[in-house]
Amino acid sequence: MTSNSPVPAPRGGSATALAPVRDSARAPDHQPAHERAATRIEALDLVRLLAIVGMMTAHLLAPLALVPDADGIQALLAKVAHVLTEGTSSTLFAVIGGCSLVLATRRRLEIGDRRGAVLSVLVRGACVVAIGLLLELLPSSVMVVLVPFGLAMMLTAPLLLVPSRALVAPLVLLAAAGHPLAQSVPGPVEFGTVTLLSLDDPIGVLRGIILTGQYPLITWVPYLVLGMMLMRRLLHAQQTGQVRCSARRIAAIGVLAALLGHALPLVARMLGASTQGAWYMAAPHTGTLGDMLATGGVAVALIASAIWLLPPGRHLVRRSARILRSAGAAPLSLYVLHVLLTSVGLIAAVVLSGGELTTMPWYVAGMGVLGVHLLLVVAVGAVLARRGNRGPLEALLARIGRRVVPA
Repeated sequence: MTSNSPVPAPRGGSATALAPVRDSARAPDHQPAHERAATRIEALDLVRLLAIVGMMTAHLLAPLALVPDADGIQALLAKVAHVLTEGTSSTLFAVIGGCSLVLATRRRLEIGDRRGAVLSVLVRGACVVAIGLLLELLPSSVMVVLVPFGLAMMLTAPLLLVPSRALVAPLVLLAAAGHPLAQSVPGPVEFGTVTLLSLDDPIGVLRGIILTGQYPLITWVPYLVLGMMLMRRLLHAQQTGQVRCSARRIAAIGVLAALLGHALPLVARMLGASTQGAWYMAAPHTGTLGDMLATGGVAVALIASAIWLLPPGRHLVRRSARILRSAGAAPLSLYVLHVLLTSVGLIAAVVLSGGELTTMPWYVAGMGVLGVHLLLVVAVGAVLARRGNRGPLEALLARIGRRVVPA
């Protein structure tokens, strides 16, 4: 599965969870594909692929768990998928995004290009936002995450210049105070995300983006900051030759944090406290302290465990493993393809039903359509692995970044 190649330990990783660039901060953009592959932190690609699969499962299978009187193996799998993927997949993207911001800007920061490091992230974040706004115009059951993700990247960019020890207090404060602050804001709760059609209500848009939306920045920025701190710690451990030991300890901390997040509501019930909308509940997408501990802990544990099992300097050699790694290195392209396909399926269902959609056909939700999407993931990974290319949208964002903010 892996190779103890004599390749020097890499010094970087991918650019963002949804738009990775080179994994080595010292690897130039014109570096040959086989050399770029040799310098990637491949564990991050595999975890990113896990997040992609979890996201697809949450969109295509998990909703069936909410169908009343559903039975059979598909209903059982839907309930399992709902428990495992709801909230955790998007959180994993966000934490990986923070890790990748550190890796993407490390070279610039090493040579003192602080302005270029921040600007490069701002440009990429703006591109992700633009793609998200376009996708939101499509009829789809998917709540597109790209707009809040890109905005969180842009807000987090200046924090790349701040030492990790100075980020601890703001991280704890946002994690603890975000949910109570959102609850105190008057007005309706926005369950969707920002679209071009909603910009005519600037107050509602700002309220939803920052506090009350499906993916509010007050929750997403801490996830990215957590990823930044995690990757900085692992890179320091790599320099001292203790990356596997450090990753193992961090994974244990992540597991403990996740257990604590899930234990908070149980302890509250034992003490007779009210659990309706409380800060210690761990319901997905609520931004409560319990939710952030649970989902953030899982993300940290998965990333650290992957790096423990496949540390920098070790590379996947089997063809099947390289295919999966290549798919994980093209998350933006796969995400956009996934949203487009769900939109096509929904449009087809509405047209074929004569505008009265009362059931979910197999090509809208269920194991069948999930299998189709997963097969396409493997197919894209196979093509990219054979050609040694990036995903098309990843390459486009890299090209835009080079032109706007030259190295």
